[in-house]
Amino acid sequence: MTHIDIDALRARAEKVHARYDAHFAGQPRVSRDASLLDDMIARTDEMLGQARTADAAALVATLEKNRRLYVDEAAAIRSAQAAPPEVLAGHELSNWAGLTFNRYRRHFAGKSRATRDLGLLGEMIDELGRIEGALAGIAGRLDAPAEVVDSTLKQVRDSRALYLSERAAIVQARGAGTLDEQADFLASVANGQFALYKAHFAGKSRLSRRPALMERMIATLDATLDRMRALEAQGLHAEGNRRNIGIVEGRLGMYREELDKVRETRQGSALPRLVSAFGEAANAGFTAYREQFAGQDRKTRDPEALSTICDALYDLARQMDDLDRVRGDETNQHNLAVVLDQLRLYEREYELIVEARAS
Repeated sequence: MTHIDIDALRARAEKVHARYDAHFAGQPRVSRDASLLDDMIARTDEMLGQARTADAAALVATLEKNRRLYVDEAAAIRSAQAAPPEVLAGHELSNWAGLTFNRYRRHFAGKSRATRDLGLLGEMIDELGRIEGALAGIAGRLDAPAEVVDSTLKQVRDSRALYLSERAAIVQARGAGTLDEQADFLASVANGQFALYKAHFAGKSRLSRRPALMERMIATLDATLDRMRALEAQGLHAEGNRRNIGIVEGRLGMYREELDKVRETRQGSALPRLVSAFGEAANAGFTAYREQFAGQDRKTRDPEALSTICDALYDLARQMDDLDRVRGDETNQHNLAVVLDQLRLYEREYELIVEARAS
């Protein structure tokens, strides 16, 4: 009788299931390849036969549970992909909405309101407004209700209302306290924009940078500078605030020059070069993740560092998607799919790191 190594068989089962976690868990079904699950089911059937022969009851139970999961998921994927084009478009919009919800959780939920980035929140409100309009249009064209469209539309409307109320609360919080305290809040806001520049522009290829991000940073610093000056007019005579005014003025000049250079670089670049720059920037993000997070103890990882990687990939995905709407390119479409897959994985890892550090 052939000897069956149960430990080796268990390791094979874990390896197969790791493919599920990597390619399917938390990912949108409309973009998944069900044939990968078919292969996983076949491999699981083979291992089940060996586990039953070896009378390994615990392993048999695990494999049977995994097999049911793979079969159900393959059926759900094929059903989702067979939906009408309008419903498939609803799924895509739902995925973009989910990324916006993730950005809110990372940057706003449970954070000090006075120091939050109003420009970022405004960008998210506008994005949900765009998604809401598109979903409402789809709902109006459908002959029958579609769960993904209706449920996402409700969630988007509820979230947008929350974000609008949060924006008002942030403005109120920033205006509370003494003049000195308000000056401290404004300094923190300005430092947040400086950190954005360092993370997303300094030393990076101008070709892959998102101009709208720099525009947002400039608008935020303009508003911050106005408030710093207003505090002086209200009677604040603090050397720190005067010094901060000078710093912000200097950074604004530098950022406006950089924005002009980013625009100039992009305007003079052919499509293949732009696609390549986006791909190279995405690979840099993947490398940063592998070096800083893959295989590491979650309790020791910095969630803010991962949040920065997520933001960088979101910016790239946004640009890739915008480019695809103007001119289709197979390489760009492939790269966009990869970036979105990795971004969703990293967003999930961010939540697990936060949970691990809190335990």
